[in-house]
Amino acid sequence: MKPQTELAVALDFSTVALAEKLISDLRGLPVIYKVGLELFLSAGPDWVKRFASRGNRIFLDLKFHDIPNTVAKAVIQASGLGAEFTTIHLSGGKDMLNEIEIQMKQAEIATSRPTSIRVLGVTVLTSFKEEAWIANVSNTAKLTAVRPLEDAVMHFASLAASHPAVSGIVCSAKEVSMIREKHKDLYLMVPGIRNKGESTHDQSRVMTPAEAMAAGASAIVVGRPITQAADPRQVTESILKEISHE
Repeated sequence: MKPQTELAVALDFSTVALAEKLISDLRGLPVIYKVGLELFLSAGPDWVKRFASRGNRIFLDLKFHDIPNTVAKAVIQASGLGAEFTTIHLSGGKDMLNEIEIQMKQAEIATSRPTSIRVLGVTVLTSFKEEAWIANVSNTAKLTAVRPLEDAVMHFASLAASHPAVSGIVCSAKEVSMIREKHKDLYLMVPGIRNKGESTHDQSRVMTPAEAMAAGASAIVVGRPITQAADPRQVTESILKEISHE
């Protein structure tokens, strides 16, 4: 039997008050809460730490991308806040991943306890369409070594799967099946989830919750279909039922 697909609810709000209102509405439901850049900058790390201390599962989605030492130190800080997941851009390369592994081991020795945070590598953002991705990479690479979008995703997925510092990746639902075929144990966090007929907003490569589950998603990320719903709890319960194996 396939592992249960989890649901991450994106707290894409500008204030703590709005986030706390949704959290209250969803109290008791088995969800992960995604905290992105907007809320993190508004609420601050102390709020994240308090939120985690209340027993909530947190996906701190800040997509770190910098020099290896800076990213590694940021991952350690995210772990100290109690986040279960955090994100890095895999385009930072193997040296960055190596440094994360080194500093996580050093932190474990210093504190005499394991660093429990799970690092997820961002492959290609779900806002990209093929033509926009090629144009972006072409400009960056000066028209050399251009990878089609799916090739880039698989390259990053293989990098993540081969490195002990990384627990999984963030990818679109459109790439889940081909990744799962090659990397059966990789944790796949999948944003860009919409029900049929819903607006895709700024997402390009989308699927329904059931389609993503069937493809092999470990977790799906849902934001506006829940946060902008008249009854967020009802929508959340409906999605949880849709991705249940029962």
